[in-house]
Amino acid sequence: MKLTRRGKSAVIAFVLFDLALAVILLDLFQLSASREAELELRELGATIYPEPRPLSDFELRDQFGNSFTANDFLGGWSLVFFGFTSCPDICPLTMAELKQFYRALEVSETDKPRIILVTVDPARDTPEAMANYLDNYNENFIGLSGDVDSISNLATQLYVAQSGGPYDEAAGAETAELHNHTEDSSTPGSTSDYLINHSAHISVISPQGENFAVMRPPHRDQDILKAFQLITKH
Repeated sequence: MKLTRRGKSAVIAFVLFDLALAVILLDLFQLSASREAELELRELGATIYPEPRPLSDFELRDQFGNSFTANDFLGGWSLVFFGFTSCPDICPLTMAELKQFYRALEVSETDKPRIILVTVDPARDTPEAMANYLDNYNENFIGLSGDVDSISNLATQLYVAQSGGPYDEAAGAETAELHNHTEDSSTPGSTSDYLINHSAHISVISPQGENFAVMRPPHRDQDILKAFQLITKH
């Protein structure tokens, strides 16, 4: 059967219509999946920023004395938490959950995200103190310290605030939520005479070195795992 010119035009029109319909349905499916993921993340206490922000340069030192800059975030995912080794409650609890999360990841060691603790108490958290503290959790975890200005630089970029202690200054967004320690909190055997209130969220840094997402407290290892899997698939 030989098609007329009008018949050929009709066939082409039908094909184009079917292609357009397929594209529309695919877009709707992807939009629906994106919304479902967003809702699930919200239930887990996590949010992907609409416009991830590249981190400007900074320089801190890890627990071995090595320099750590913005370039060290490139090439892999990182979870960054601000705290201090004399913290009596939220810090050890969060680090324990991160330890469980890290252990539960079913990927090779090279594909696992960096788990980074940045101190808000550089006066007491020497590299040696950070190393001893992180040995309680995982040898691959990174502890960063430096001078107050350098720490505040990164803290501001990650919307982290702090108050109390000898520093008594906030760094971060006005909406940052501080974890307030109780007045009678103390660490057994510690010579600490002050506490520092600080933001307790976990910042998720992308392999492109961008502040990509945030996980809000309370932190539970299974929630961190689910949120991380959803974020990295985005």
